[in-house]
Amino acid sequence: MGAGLAEGIGGSLIASGIAGVSLFLYVSFTDALRTQLETISKAGLFAIYPGRSVQIREAYQHRLDVARRIDLIGYGLSSFRQDFLEHFVDWSRRAQVRILLIDPDFPTPAHSLVDQRDREEHHSPGKTRGDILAFEDAVSKLSGLRRSQFKVHRVACIPAINVLRMDDEIFWGPYLLHQQSRNTPTLLVSRGGFLFDSLEKHFEALWSLSTPSPLR
Repeated sequence: MGAGLAEGIGGSLIASGIAGVSLFLYVSFTDALRTQLETISKAGLFAIYPGRSVQIREAYQHRLDVARRIDLIGYGLSSFRQDFLEHFVDWSRRAQVRILLIDPDFPTPAHSLVDQRDREEHHSPGKTRGDILAFEDAVSKLSGLRRSQFKVHRVACIPAINVLRMDDEIFWGPYLLHQQSRNTPTLLVSRGGFLFDSLEKHFEALWSLSTPSPLR
């Protein structure tokens, strides 16, 4: 009987120990998860995608269909032009649109940043320069476009990130070496978090330094 009692007490202690450890791990896990969620919430991070452009067009599309404010910065924006050119006139009738292209002659025509980016993305020489000129040419030929609402500028800078802002949300992502822009990660952030505020200030600073593209 004594042995049985001892075994029972021992079993209870072991069970209590396991329960205690489990409770400790659960509390630790939930505390860590809560901290992570709070960090994400403060940042305003809503989603992360493995790519951009065509790969997440559906994520862009429904937002662009109703947006009242559209801001965009990129190198040549060839995929964006191909995907959405037919919507530019409609956007100009209901939204304020500001598009920043990288000045193809910055810092000098002979040693331009866009030509360097071609080498980094393994493009043929002159591709990005051609994309910029093609974007400007396509916009200049649009009939009915409200130029006061749809503005295309050039900016002389080294773009750290790609930005597409639609109202209170921003898609953004880095430019990575030896990776084409459309294959790099994209993050979606919303107003209310510090990331949105930082990115909004970044775009406004670039816009203030830009000059109108030489559209015909």
